Amino acid sequence: MEPRGSVRTIRLPDTLPEGDGMNMKKISGWTRALFVMVALLLLGGCAGLNPESEPRVSLANLQVQEVRGLETVFLVELRILNPDDTALQLRGVDCELIVDGRPFATGLSGGSYEVPPYGSLTVPVRLYASMLDMVSSVVARLQQPPPRSGAVEPLRYEVTGHVRLAGGIGGTRALPFASKGELSLLGPLPR
Repeated sequence: MEPRGSVRTIRLPDTLPEGDGMNMKKISGWTRALFVMVALLLLGGCAGLNPESEPRVSLANLQVQEVRGLETVFLVELRILNPDDTALQLRGVDCELIVDGRPFATGLSGGSYEVPPYGSLTVPVRLYASMLDMVSSVVARLQQPPPRSGAVEPLRYEVTGHVRLAGGIGGTRALPFASKGELSLLGPLPR
């Protein structure tokens, strides 16, 4: 019996076990080196499927689409910029809208889109907000002390999520994104 905490070394054989009555040849150093080189080439080839530059995502438009019962539906347009020289094949987007540091609405878009090389595309995403979350956000904002300047403070927003690109392991690859900004309560929404 070995004492606790001791390390045991296991040595692998240099030959493979016999199979079907045939002797297997000794594994040479060249065979091992060839196996390692093929594995590295395969991994390098998979890495080449990734775009060189990550796409950039920003909020292009936000509008209320529908108010019903205990839910409000927003239509968000996300601008996706492709700074790479190959087209991006999008397979979907999921995102969350955070207003003044509080989760506000979530949604997704399952459409397929192509962003041209060095181009951009707007992707519509329907976001769903619970009326309870919206009321909670309004109450939290009203409970904040007024600013010293007397001016109305803008709403701080953040859109976070994942852009799903075709390719990668399992057929898609999820790239996280985050876009922050401020919305003035006195003027129109940015377009």
